[in-house]
Amino acid sequence: MTKIKNIIFDLGNVIIDLDIPRTRQEMERLMRYPDKMPAIFDDMERAIHVYEVGDLSDELFINTMIKHAHPHVYAQQVIRAWNAMLIDIPMERLEFVNALREAGYKTFLLSNTNNIHLEWVNKYMLKNFNLPSLDSYFDRSYYSHLIRRRKPDVGCFEYVLADAGIQAEESLFIDDIFHNIEGAKLAGLHTIYLTNGHDVISTLKSFLNI
Repeated sequence: MTKIKNIIFDLGNVIIDLDIPRTRQEMERLMRYPDKMPAIFDDMERAIHVYEVGDLSDELFINTMIKHAHPHVYAQQVIRAWNAMLIDIPMERLEFVNALREAGYKTFLLSNTNNIHLEWVNKYMLKNFNLPSLDSYFDRSYYSHLIRRRKPDVGCFEYVLADAGIQAEESLFIDDIFHNIEGAKLAGLHTIYLTNGHDVISTLKSFLNI
């Protein structure tokens, strides 16, 4: 195998801990018609996809949720429910990313995300680490709503490779969603599928033999 020089990290459940069912539960509490939740969540999924490629404003995304909600549900309640999935960012993972950089690897972040979640991350970083964002831990950070591309589209990975000036055969991508891994493979990257119960630090140490 060609020597790995670049490591591209997913964000959710790789760097940051998520509990996605928490957001689903919180959204259900706000909804007016619990018996219609499958159709409502289908509508939400479509809105999320558009929101994560930057084609929907915060206001319009929130309104997509509010239109299904009880009367008098307001935007801040929707934002709290949407952010409920975001748990924490363990310091040891950030320290490990720094250690990789000190060992000579270039590190990158590629996340399907959105403005509301990114604001939460930035506030968390400022409160807990006195840093304005995660960006100082990575050579470059790529957020789907800002680059207007979303995993698992091959074009998303090709954009990152071209913008970062790195070669696919020298790059490793790690993600916890299998479809994203498939897209990365089609773009020629080496991949690690981080399954439930596996820690990113020990998994990468084993893969890189460090």
